[in-house]
Amino acid sequence: MAFTGKGGTNDYAQDLKNATYSPDDIYIAIMGVTGAGKSTFISKYCHKAEQGIGHGLKSQTQEVQVFSFRHNKKTVHLIDTPGFDDTYRTDSDVLKDMAYWLSITYETKHIKLTGIIYLHRITDTRMSGNAYKNLRTFQKMCGKPSMSSVVLVTTMWDQVSIEDGSIREADLKDTAEFWGDMVKEGSTMYRHTGDYHSAMNIILHLINRHSTTVLELQKEMVDQRKPLDDTDAGRELEGEMIKQRKLFEHKLLKTRQEMDEAIARKDKDLIEQIARDQDRFQKKIDDAQKGEKDLRISMEKLIADKEAQHKKDMDAFDKKLKDQEAQTRKKDDEFKDFMKRTELEREQEAKKRAAREAELDAAKEQVQQGDFEKLAVLQAAVEALEQQEQAADEREARLRQEAYDRERAVEKERVNTVALYNQRAQIAAYQQWMFQQEQQMVQAMQSTNGGMGMGIAGGAFLGALASSCIIM
Repeated sequence: MAFTGKGGTNDYAQDLKNATYSPDDIYIAIMGVTGAGKSTFISKYCHKAEQGIGHGLKSQTQEVQVFSFRHNKKTVHLIDTPGFDDTYRTDSDVLKDMAYWLSITYETKHIKLTGIIYLHRITDTRMSGNAYKNLRTFQKMCGKPSMSSVVLVTTMWDQVSIEDGSIREADLKDTAEFWGDMVKEGSTMYRHTGDYHSAMNIILHLINRHSTTVLELQKEMVDQRKPLDDTDAGRELEGEMIKQRKLFEHKLLKTRQEMDEAIARKDKDLIEQIARDQDRFQKKIDDAQKGEKDLRISMEKLIADKEAQHKKDMDAFDKKLKDQEAQTRKKDDEFKDFMKRTELEREQEAKKRAAREAELDAAKEQVQQGDFEKLAVLQAAVEALEQQEQAADEREARLRQEAYDRERAVEKERVNTVALYNQRAQIAAYQQWMFQQEQQMVQAMQSTNGGMGMGIAGGAFLGALASSCIIM
């Protein structure tokens, strides 16, 4: 994601130098299933977030990201989170990322959330299994004391009739397992109609409450030092994974029986179809088993894992930057070679033009001396010269256009290179910030554990905060 500073400039280093996360700022988490409109909602305040809005099946928010803007002399941070049904990540990875960000900021900066906005598509005709699982984990993550800080928001009202949407909205509110119990515990319901004012009303509702909350997950992992799988959210998610694993183990067993029958009948097409199903079911089982294992992680191990992931991400980013520099040099060299060739062509054309003009002058002189037999030659020479001059002008115009296009291509590559350097400066700034927070947290854990703890090898995982947008 890009970073926009004062006045919409792109001076990343200078703006990041002044970017801070103060406990006095306003922090609002945006949650919901993949495709509910989290990034779109945030883009109403942070126009640079529009670059990451997803319109396909792939989730655009694959880790916790923070986007910030100014409102009434206060900095508001919108925390964009991945959904628990993320396309390319396991639910345990998603929960680990959120646990990491929430724990680090709460432990070291005493950051508390002003509120949580939970988005749900009103276009969904029913609460899907993934949406219900997401909601249950969300409830466990927040805890009952934080329910009054939750705003339940329905999105995509432009894609349904008011009548159908109202029926689905009422079903959400009246069903205890959906939003019913949450509303009774203090949560508020809003409709987001897709425009800035609608989104701002929701944000102002939370800001004007003038209160903050500590999520149950934060209390458990920071105050009580519980490992992730021992938290309410961890146990809820682990239970869902166990159910999924058992479901697909049953399906896999059934396909093995079906495969024996297909082999007996020598049905090649059916055998291939069952084989594909078996591969898919086995992957689901493997993912569930990995998810269960991944949840068994302490805060110390979570920090260490993030450290390793950060190094891997930074290495990949450095390679991307190196490739971009090489591409810029290549385009620049090609442009310089083109300009040299063009200059040589112009010199040759100038010589040809001089020769044509000399030939014309000679013909004119002969006519002036009374050699009228040369008049036809003169006329032909004039016509040829005009044609050659026209062709030369057209060739020059093409050369100028090509030179312009090549120069623009070089400039584009230079801009891309500068942008990557700016992003790296942004990452380095957050790296230092997060490194300090992790060190503080490790020291606190070492103190709690009587000196037992882990050391930080250096560097810090930036994924939680590496994409920010500041609009002053």
